[in-house]
Amino acid sequence: MRSVGAPIRVRALGLLPVVALVLLAIPSHASGAVRTWNGGGATNNWNDAGNWVGGTIPGLADVATFDGTSSKNVTINLAINVAGVDVAGTYGGTLTQAVGSAVTVGASGFSQAGGAFTGGSNPITVNGALTLSGGTFTSTSGTLTVGGNFVESASGLFSAGAGTVALNSGAATIDVVTSETFTNLTFTAGAKTIAAGDTLTVSGATTLTGGSVNGGTLAARGAIAEASTFLGGTATLHIDGPAGQTFTGSATTGVGTLPPVVINKPSGTLTLAVTAGAVIRTTN
Repeated sequence: MRSVGAPIRVRALGLLPVVALVLLAIPSHASGAVRTWNGGGATNNWNDAGNWVGGTIPGLADVATFDGTSSKNVTINLAINVAGVDVAGTYGGTLTQAVGSAVTVGASGFSQAGGAFTGGSNPITVNGALTLSGGTFTSTSGTLTVGGNFVESASGLFSAGAGTVALNSGAATIDVVTSETFTNLTFTAGAKTIAAGDTLTVSGATTLTGGSVNGGTLAARGAIAEASTFLGGTATLHIDGPAGQTFTGSATTGVGTLPPVVINKPSGTLTLAVTAGAVIRTTN
């Protein structure tokens, strides 16, 4: 007989199969998946689980996919944050960014080959590439931030609307169909390369905050502002607006450089409004 207080010995190996069965019974959560819109819900809302195959609304690690499964229109009725958005050429509906719904897309980027996307007034942030090979993309009246490549083919139509496009993050290429017009364009970080032969025309404010711009042509037809943190580049900066323009610069002899500049205004004046101690330095 075991004495009081003596240790109880348990044969641990006999418990292993039971523990293994319990672990197998715990459902695992995938790190990310493709979530396909099937339009089966009672509403058009993004957060209506019935609109998604399997009843799962796309999450942070998922790619939201729109294809021939359903061309039902989509209302992005809340702030969303997903790994990617993929609009296939077989999708014929419209994705609409409703009031109060910021859109954040991760490194998988925003790819559109069909359908339409209509921005609202809240921010849209694409941390990867924005690729428009078909359909129409109408940007937000707020700020569209793109961290990766900005690529537009002849079959896609991009409309900047009244908002700002900010090119952010690391090295990336901007490749449009010969030319594209932006209302306001900001270079915030990274070495950006405009594809050879392409022109980015800015009717409103051109803001050169950080990074550099290389390759093709940047045509500024409104106000231009350059920070001392901008690193210049090899692209040609055309200052060619038909009305009065103001260039505000804060570069010094030590920091801040413009790319090669061509001033070719058909009319109007260009006013230089550099800050105290600033100079105008170009890379040519």
